[in-house]
Amino acid sequence: MTIVETGRVVALEGAAVWIETIRSSACGSCAARSGCGHRTLAGVLTSDKGLVRARESDSLKAADCSVNDRVEISIPRSTLSLGALLLYGLPLVSGIALAMMIGAESDARAAAGFFVGLLGAFAGLRWMSSRSLFGAVEPQLERIVESKADEAIVHIQS
Repeated sequence: MTIVETGRVVALEGAAVWIETIRSSACGSCAARSGCGHRTLAGVLTSDKGLVRARESDSLKAADCSVNDRVEISIPRSTLSLGALLLYGLPLVSGIALAMMIGAESDARAAAGFFVGLLGAFAGLRWMSSRSLFGAVEPQLERIVESKADEAIVHIQS
């Protein structure tokens, strides 16, 4: 099962493209949306658009896309779940484990151990990501929904 999103191509980069997507929020389906301040705060602090790098796939090559094309991208749910588990779970477990190992004598040592474990796990994840040890976790191109290649061309008359 995959998660599919539609966006607009804003840049081409070798075997990948950069896509501008509109961020969807869980606030629209939440029962407490009218009384919750999170939606208002998120609207003020963030924009509703995000940039995503998507790699080419067997069904669509990056060279077939043009700037301003609307394309469909996908990512497997398992990749998203594993990424969330690694990004949130591993630092917390590392911080707690280090805090328990060195923090038996004082609360200050436990707090320092927690933060050192947390930062160490984030640094380790960053290092593994830079070495592409997680494999292909980027979204991939699926199909062109609407081609606007002709609209992107600017004609200048003398």
